[in-house]
Amino acid sequence: MIPVSVGTSRVVQGISVEHVCGEPELSPERDQRLQKHITMTALEALQTEVDKPTLFTPTEDYEQPKEAVHAT
Repeated sequence: MIPVSVGTSRVVQGISVEHVCGEPELSPERDQRLQKHITMTALEALQTEVDKPTLFTPTEDYEQPKEAVHAT
């Protein structure tokens, strides 16, 4: 992967060069969940301390919406 090989500190893997943060073949609802998942992975990458080029790969759990956890 070029960004890692040139020393970029944080790289979030997208879908493809043409569609970095989405997949036009998905339904609009699934595409929106995927976009949100990639964005959340990017936010996690920004909060993670790194000392060398690091690849952050979104997992496939964007398919299942997470339940809200409420503190009592």
